[in-house]
Amino acid sequence: MIRPAHHAFSPSRRTVLKTTSLALAGGLLPLASPFAQGAARPARYRRYNASGSKTGARMLQSYAKAVRAMLALPPEDPRNWYRHAMVHTLDCPHGNWWLLPWHRGYLGWFEQICRELSGDPQFALPYWDWTAEQKVPSGMFDDVLDPTNAAYIPNAQEFEQRLKAALANTDYWTSPGGMFDRNTRYGQLLIRKFRFADDIMFDIVGDPSGPLFYDQAHARGIRRDAPQLSAATIDAVSTATIQAALAAPDFPTFGSLKSANHHTMAGFSVIEGRPHNSIHRCVGSRDCNFMDAQGFMTNFLSPVDPIFFLHHANLDRLWDVWTRKQQLLGLPVLPSGVELRTELPDDQKSAEEKNTDYYRWAREPVLFFVDSQGRPVSKTRAEDYTWMSAFDYDYEPGSGEEVVRWAGSQPRPRLAARRVYTGTVQSRMVSGTKPASATVQLPSSAVAQAGTMGSTLVANVTLNFSEMVHDAFVVILNGPDDPSSVEPGSPFYLATITMIGGHGSCGALSYALPLGDKLGQAGAAQALAADGSLRLRVVPMHAMMGHHGMGGENAVELLAVNVETY
Repeated sequence: MIRPAHHAFSPSRRTVLKTTSLALAGGLLPLASPFAQGAARPARYRRYNASGSKTGARMLQSYAKAVRAMLALPPEDPRNWYRHAMVHTLDCPHGNWWLLPWHRGYLGWFEQICRELSGDPQFALPYWDWTAEQKVPSGMFDDVLDPTNAAYIPNAQEFEQRLKAALANTDYWTSPGGMFDRNTRYGQLLIRKFRFADDIMFDIVGDPSGPLFYDQAHARGIRRDAPQLSAATIDAVSTATIQAALAAPDFPTFGSLKSANHHTMAGFSVIEGRPHNSIHRCVGSRDCNFMDAQGFMTNFLSPVDPIFFLHHANLDRLWDVWTRKQQLLGLPVLPSGVELRTELPDDQKSAEEKNTDYYRWAREPVLFFVDSQGRPVSKTRAEDYTWMSAFDYDYEPGSGEEVVRWAGSQPRPRLAARRVYTGTVQSRMVSGTKPASATVQLPSSAVAQAGTMGSTLVANVTLNFSEMVHDAFVVILNGPDDPSSVEPGSPFYLATITMIGGHGSCGALSYALPLGDKLGQAGAAQALAADGSLRLRVVPMHAMMGHHGMGGENAVELLAVNVETY
């Protein structure tokens, strides 16, 4: 899924909006508008850093009360802890541009459930700022905030005994009026090949290739006595990585690529592919090693681990940071075509409006959320979760806010093209310990600007996965011929590509990997070839770590590589 070269918006000083209508097309709307981010009055609720203050610590205490109450609810109640986690299994999007609005809605309604069941009317989800705090917050090992606690279901067999009948007796499996409709819960489940409750139970407890359920003792990979993130994860959540993610000039570049529906993956933006995926894999693998899955966070049943919600609150916070940065620079915050948006019923909207990216993105159905009383919610489209005002909250400032300050100090940028430099694949297959490789030739001007504020270089790496590949891969930038000597933290260690989900990844997927910081480090820059070419290699992580007997049997193909500047 390589992006073709094209002109686009950029947060750099070299880019500008062409017309006022294009500003509206990107979602730059007056703050007084009911359709705009923000409001004239302060938000009612504030989400605090879990480790940053006494308020954050108090919110964790209320959070634990709510989790314990949800664990105690009968499985027939959709607010039951496992029933609620299964909504993510049934419907969550990843690797496409619905990741952010879907999870904003999931967290928002969950927060209201916690407010109700904790007895704390001021409760707001705390967030884990993994850029500033490169370890699991200590409070997340206390009581039921650790999924290895005895209050959780101990094994897969008991999970099936408790949940199977309740799931089968939901109204998920019927078509209203007896007519099939894609925009119903049953229609959405069929897109994911969930025909009935037994299909879901097979994925969770019976799949011999790797069930989603983990026994209580192995519900989380990171332990209290070793809470630190690995070097590879620290790289994925570093200030340089976050700044590159926040430099995205438009919504698909920031929030992941456009796809046919929210059940289909297309590719991973920097913010999703690097910090999002890496934290999931780290927390859910033994000692954060990315290879030995040992915890719910590695798959689509990840909300069983309460840290899921702190992780996604931070991702949601960074979406807000990016939105405010875009607005200050006069750049788009929504998919193109929002300037044609009307309040007309769908059957009265023009063909022109219905043919926009915004319309298709906004109308995507989101049908499985419930409110604080366990009732299905009335907000059932992606557009309902565009703004934080849907739940009347904001965030205590955290990492990434510096880009907002920077944007506020800049003049309106000048017009410039977004450039893509197409690479040449030299070795296509990643198999066993064998890497795939490609080269990309860059002009000296692009290399000279690497790592400077307002100029972003990203490598787009497209891999074709065989079905059910769960392995992690390392992308090496230049460096020695023997990649096994390259350690995380080295300028040659560009990124780790990790998978999450029940069945791993399959088909062609692209990953956006920031280059600027690594090229800006002397080691990588000195290794640049005389003709300005970069060498990129994709290596199985198990081979990097000397575990030659590990890894999947199916080869992974490197389809294409390019380098994009904006």
